[in-house]
Amino acid sequence: MNKLKQLVIGIILFIPFLFLASGVSLVDCFFEGVLLNWLFIVIAASISIPSLLFIDRHIKPSSTQQLNQPLKARYFYMAVIWTIFIVVLTITLNNLPFLPAPTDNVLKSSTAKVLTGPSRWPMIISLCFLTPICEELGFRSVIQDYLTNIFGYWPSVLITSLIFVSLHGLEIVAALCLLLCAIGFSLLNRASGTIKTSIVSHMTYNIIVTILVMLRL
Repeated sequence: MNKLKQLVIGIILFIPFLFLASGVSLVDCFFEGVLLNWLFIVIAASISIPSLLFIDRHIKPSSTQQLNQPLKARYFYMAVIWTIFIVVLTITLNNLPFLPAPTDNVLKSSTAKVLTGPSRWPMIISLCFLTPICEELGFRSVIQDYLTNIFGYWPSVLITSLIFVSLHGLEIVAALCLLLCAIGFSLLNRASGTIKTSIVSHMTYNIIVTILVMLRL
């Protein structure tokens, strides 16, 4: 009954919590103008990061290692290599003739439109640095730790990864690659003993994708 209660509470609080985890990425959604969007991402990150750290500190399973462990060099390189592998895999699979070709045009997405407008730099800073920090604290830390208390480690990794992928609204091939990527984030964190590993990997992924999109604009 206690686990059922935890699950119900988690479902109720999911939507407001989601804004803490991903709200900083919503550049140009609420405000127009460069200055207002700079203020938005600074304020959003200033609220989200301390809040997520505070929440996770109070729900983290006793068996989980702490966030403040140093990131060893070998795990830093593993995080970067893992991201490059996922990007190459995604591009390769999307270009195979016997797999479903993507029908959405990333160059016409709302993110691409912001990257060509006056708020491109707030968006770049948000996508490449602030969003990875907030999303990793939100998904691989708070949500995964919360679900670990209910279901155990391995189910929580899969559920968290599925939630993460579903919120990105990708087509089948890209979604499966991102699912593999997200599971890898969790496993890298477990191996290294720090969430800094997945933050580095997530930043690397977003930086590469942002560069690829901007080169095509």
